[in-house]
Amino acid sequence: MGHMSAAHAKETYPFTPDPAKNALLAHSGTALLIGMCLDQQVRTEKAMSGPYDLRDRIGTLDAKTIAAMPPAKLAAAFRRTPALHRYPVMMAKRVRALCAILAKEYSNDGARVWADAASADDLYKRLRSLPGFGDGKATTGVYVLAKYGKKKLLGWQRYACEEGLPWEFKGGKKVRA
Repeated sequence: MGHMSAAHAKETYPFTPDPAKNALLAHSGTALLIGMCLDQQVRTEKAMSGPYDLRDRIGTLDAKTIAAMPPAKLAAAFRRTPALHRYPVMMAKRVRALCAILAKEYSNDGARVWADAASADDLYKRLRSLPGFGDGKATTGVYVLAKYGKKKLLGWQRYACEEGLPWEFKGGKKVRA
């Protein structure tokens, strides 16, 4: 599992009420991308907790390992109570497809999606090409990395939309970013 360098990550992200889950999002680009992938039709804190809970269930967030898992085994991990998503089988397929791209095109490290991006537009295109990332999610991804991940690429301001950001948690309480 790849890690973001200290220059690219805060100690934690404020997207769940659990400090350990937030720290994983900040220190693993793969975890952050899985959380963002899961962030649809469920509460953001549920989606952003998904990578931590998935790691607990399968023992790793290594993209190559997840991509190579039998689909039924990964789906079973997603379905286990409490399910990782409202649509566990569909999202297991999407996360597996995401991890396959991370393994093949980004040296098995989610943080490489943005580590060598030339600009915010380049990062947007990279995010937009990932399974589960539409226009809105790719836009939010550029802004999340600029605001929280210390990756302010040239032109990031065009992607700044407070309404698109996940909720923040401060002192265990949900607050608007």
